[in-house]
Amino acid sequence: MESNDRKKMKMIRNEQKVEEKPDLDRLSCLPDSILSHILSFIDTISAIKTSILSKRYRFLWNLSPTLDFKLLRFSPYRFRPCYPHDLFDQKGLNVLSFEAHVNHVLQCREHSSLTMFRLSLHVPAGSEFIRNCIDYAARHKVQHLRIRGYTKRGSVVLPRMLLVSTSLTILHLNNAVCSSIELPKSLSLPNLKILRLKNFEFSDSNYNGEVFSGCPSLETLILNKCWIRPADKLKTLSVNCLNLKNLEIKYWRSPWRCFVEQSICVNAPALDFFKFQGHIAKVKFRDGSPCVNKAWIDLCCPTACTSFDVNGRMASTSESLIDMIRQLWNVKSLSLSLRTIEVMSASPCLRPFMFENLRFLRFTAEEKHGEMTIPIDKVMQLTKSATSDTLVFDGSKEQKYILKCSKGKPKKAASPVAVSIHVLSFLLESSPCAEFLSIEIPKVQSDEMTG
Repeated sequence: MESNDRKKMKMIRNEQKVEEKPDLDRLSCLPDSILSHILSFIDTISAIKTSILSKRYRFLWNLSPTLDFKLLRFSPYRFRPCYPHDLFDQKGLNVLSFEAHVNHVLQCREHSSLTMFRLSLHVPAGSEFIRNCIDYAARHKVQHLRIRGYTKRGSVVLPRMLLVSTSLTILHLNNAVCSSIELPKSLSLPNLKILRLKNFEFSDSNYNGEVFSGCPSLETLILNKCWIRPADKLKTLSVNCLNLKNLEIKYWRSPWRCFVEQSICVNAPALDFFKFQGHIAKVKFRDGSPCVNKAWIDLCCPTACTSFDVNGRMASTSESLIDMIRQLWNVKSLSLSLRTIEVMSASPCLRPFMFENLRFLRFTAEEKHGEMTIPIDKVMQLTKSATSDTLVFDGSKEQKYILKCSKGKPKKAASPVAVSIHVLSFLLESSPCAEFLSIEIPKVQSDEMTG
């Protein structure tokens, strides 16, 4: 009897082992559609590498709805237009072989629609090659297109099929060097939601306002390191987007001598969030900005240059900043960087105006160590009882406020924040409904620690 029982137990265990074997590779049990979707989260070269795993994976990569190509200045691979298994055995860099590799992938790929296409060039490539890649993406109804163009001979002219695409929802165009990609004078992209332009020059020859107005569904616009050509007929960059909700202007590059005559005019009645970062630019909101709920301003002004009056420029920058902030009268949350606070302090006389709905005021640091939140009535008490022209916040226990520090960071790594009393008074008097002031305590800089 015991021997029979033992035999039965062995049979049961063997059956269990047989049933468990298929579960050892659950990933392979998934259908091709799901596996190709998983591959879409990695770059194309890594996806091609999976072709050596098994016969099933041999051509699975060409079903992926995304294509992601990147050519770095110091590339770990030498690309060759041959079967994918031979792409990863040699080091070096060759632009022509990279172009041939990309063309080979595009030829081998299943010709289905694309969710995302990215081409990121950190060394110069041929303008015709870049244009062909963009044309391929447009023909395959790409939804998300990201191009970092880098060419030294001839600008890339965007294909007509892309400029009138009905599938495109996200478009990022980045000029690694000026004029690598030619800015189209007009667009007709009915479903575009997000547009990001970096390193583009606007002029009378390439801009008439239709780039933005031709995107009726545009919700987010980011202008990064762009500028208006100096001494050009174009003086005002008109941004007319009736459904725009988020606007970011970062590191505007027009020279200071053009500040008076050049401006950015925004007509966006649905705007909810506005971010400005870098040197000052003249931004005008048509009919004010009634819908802006959140604003974040990080202004900087050069102080090391000896070719102009630093104090005079700081004062002019401060006045222009106040003019910009005045237009955000309906904002509910206002974030100002510590650099912006420093610029504001250059104006000795700040006349209060009314932020009718402002509830939350925040001072932000470039590298945050911790954060303290203070009720506005406490700030007002400190301001009135101050014995100097600045108020210092350091997050110490003596101040008895909420301090949220990063885990594992000693308090001595925090640098105190000094805010001019007249700047604080200006902000408090302009914000009668404000409830809290949040201050980010910056980290101590390395030179401060060594000094």
